[in-house]
Amino acid sequence: MISPSISIGPLTLHLYGLIIALSIYFGWLLAKKRANFYKIPQKLFDDPVLVLPLALSVIAARLYHVLDYWDYYTQNPQLIIKISQGGLGIWGGLIGAFIGIWLIAKIKKLNLLSLLDLAAPSLLLGQAIGRFGNYINQEGFGPPTTLPWGVYISYQNRPAQFLNSDRFHPTFFYEAAIDAAFVFILLKLSKRFKKPGSTFAVYLILYSIGRFTIEFFRIDTATIGTIKVAQVLSAIAFIVGVLMLLSKKNRG
Repeated sequence: MISPSISIGPLTLHLYGLIIALSIYFGWLLAKKRANFYKIPQKLFDDPVLVLPLALSVIAARLYHVLDYWDYYTQNPQLIIKISQGGLGIWGGLIGAFIGIWLIAKIKKLNLLSLLDLAAPSLLLGQAIGRFGNYINQEGFGPPTTLPWGVYISYQNRPAQFLNSDRFHPTFFYEAAIDAAFVFILLKLSKRFKKPGSTFAVYLILYSIGRFTIEFFRIDTATIGTIKVAQVLSAIAFIVGVLMLLSKKNRG
């Protein structure tokens, strides 16, 4: 088990925050390297307007998480804005990022579909890196397992029904591996697409398939009855991706 924070004199470094920062940086770096392919000006990457998708994704991701655990946060409202211990819902983050990218397209008069195509591999890369934050904070794991790669979860972080189990499926690593593979696939395919929006459409399709599958191993996500909310959102995103891919329109 890795300590979630490191103290350096009077400063405390939260590893979760560091991992999120690294995911943002490497996603930004990948997008900057690919920008010319989509005729996106390099100066955009030094523009403060890029704060929009970042800020909105964090806010929306936190809101998604708070709604997911609404009963807990109504009892502990002071913890709503405290994200150093984790608690960012990826679907909320993606919605916030999309709104931010849409605003950038409007403000800078850029093609929205081209921006989404540019952002898609970076989003996947950021998601792959960010999943390691779940390991640091011991969240987002699966059910107990006796498999050799099961990860140790401390007593206080175990679900009530599994207090006597100490090793669980590392679903965060499963998803990180799947996302990393999808990044490679998406980068290869993006060079062949001619129609704007195709790369983003395939991103929605691939990620939705991966997330829908991983949800079968998750034990901590929101449900409506017996239906997992994340799987419903995955199905919707998959359909949107397919429709975008089949659409004959090239407008942004």
